[in-house]
Parts: sequence; C-alpha cells; structure tokens
Amino acid sequence: MKAITLILLLLASNLILSQNTSTRSIPEGQIPEVYKGLKQNEYLKARLQKTETALSSANQLISEQDKALAVSKSLITAKDEAMGTILEISKQDKIISEEREKQLNIDISYLQAQMAIERKEAKIKQRKRFWNGVKIGGVSVAVLGLAGLIWSNNQ
Repeated sequence: MKAITLILLLLASNLILSQNTSTRSIPEGQIPEVYKGLKQNEYLKARLQKTETALSSANQLISEQDKALAVSKSLITAKDEAMGTILEISKQDKIISEEREKQLNIDISYLQAQMAIERKEAKIKQRKRFWNGVKIGGVSVAVLGLAGLIWSNNQ
C-alpha cells in the first residue's frame, strides 16, 4: 500500500513537473479541475505522511514489545535455571541430612553401648570394693576380737 501510494505520488509529481505550467496551454474550463487535482494531491501527500508516521510509530512499538518479550523470556529462563539450582541444592541438602542422621544414629548406638559397658564395669568395681571392704572389715574385726580376747585373758 505504501509503495503503491509512493509510486502514484511520484507519477503524479512527474506528470505535474513535466507539464507546461503556463495557464495559456490549459483551457480555462479545466483550470478548476487542475486546481482541484493539485489540492487533492496535497491532501494525499499529507495523508501519506501521517500514515507513514503512524506506521513508523507502530513499528517502533512492535520492536519495543519484542524487546520486552525477549527480556521476559530471558527472565523466565533465568528463573527456571534458579529454580532448578534450588531444587538440586535441596536434594543435596536432603541427602546430606539423611547421611548425618545415619551417622548420628550410629553415634547414639555406640554411646549407648559404651554406657552399658561402663555400667557393667562400675558394678564390677563396686562389687570388688564391697568385698575388699568386707575383707578389711573381717580382718579388723578379727584383729579387734583377738586383741579383746588377749586383753580379757590378761585381766
């Protein structure tokens, strides 16, 4: 449409410029029609310029929208990549926490076993102390009894 209008405009301007502009060669009856044609040509030129301006604005708007769309797509892509990274990190954190939980369970079992061993050893030591105390007490009683016997016999 734009090209056709431009060609018609060039053709009309070429016809106008190549014609003899002296009014003597144009019959007087045709002068109002020629004037009317010139006015219509000026109107079409103004309209063509307005149309070109509108098309230029529309093209600029479309290019800006394309840029905004490209930015939006890149943001969405970056967001998807970030979400994938976050998901991968959370999976790794879950695996690490499961491994840590297993290790803590092993440590708890080890400590429980150590506590049981310590309790048994403490009981054994307590029994040894008790029997050592009984032995010392028995020897002390025997010594005191013998000393008492000796003393009572000497009196």
